[in-house]
Amino acid sequence: MQQAIASVIAQTYTNWELVVVDDGSTDGTKEGIQLLDDKRIHVFSVPHCGNIAILRNAGVTAGTGEWIAFLDSDDVWLPEKLELQLRFLLQEKKLWSYGSFELMNETGQTIPAKSGKYVALSGWITKELLTNKASANIGSLMLKRKLFEELDGFNSNPELVLREDYELVLRLSLKAEAAAVPDLLIRVREHAGRSTNTVNDGHKRTAFLYGHFTKLCPNRELKKIARHRQAYHETEMAVKNIEQKKYRHAIGQLGKAFLKGDKLRHLLSALLRSLNIKKEMVKH
Repeated sequence: MQQAIASVIAQTYTNWELVVVDDGSTDGTKEGIQLLDDKRIHVFSVPHCGNIAILRNAGVTAGTGEWIAFLDSDDVWLPEKLELQLRFLLQEKKLWSYGSFELMNETGQTIPAKSGKYVALSGWITKELLTNKASANIGSLMLKRKLFEELDGFNSNPELVLREDYELVLRLSLKAEAAAVPDLLIRVREHAGRSTNTVNDGHKRTAFLYGHFTKLCPNRELKKIARHRQAYHETEMAVKNIEQKKYRHAIGQLGKAFLKGDKLRHLLSALLRSLNIKKEMVKH
């Protein structure tokens, strides 16, 4: 938390307001922040809920700025993040933006990215987001408050917890063109306790996300891509259930994947992996 706040204080653009949403902590977070004695920093305490979407929405509501950005407590912004991004948005006359990010370990050393090299893709990028050709980290976002409010903010459905950032970005991409900043804007801390690494039903949540998206999206091509992505995660859930000997659930998920129009090759691959898992179980 201290490093995250310090990275905001160190911004070259100084006309900012920081709202720290305290999710019912008991470790002295609020008192420690108040000791900084910076009138631009405000602590907004809420009863513990564990729903990140609710917390982010609360932070936005408590703030007053025309533009909104997000920063998780483990991560840090680069000093020129706000200045570069705001200038770029105003020049391009766009309503939302994202930029490059890098991963670091617990000690702050840069580590390899989990996905491919960042490509700054601007414009209508929903297809690229669905196919993972574009990636918008939540900490690299900046968007107009008015746009955020028009979209009703983050979706707080419990089924989307830890996928609420991707869900918002997909809706942003349907609503307005993106302005992709080529510069590195944020360093994201990767560690075992990170929320995205502790979730044990990631495929289920992601499959739900894509199903939810198909109901919102009017474009047939994008809906088809989303259905394929949903089917992929359904098959991955099936493999996991076979590993856990939950065969009835696995059959149902493979059936759903087939109905969603998943490629036969991926279904066969999933079945082969399932058979291999079963074979390994017999060995042991």
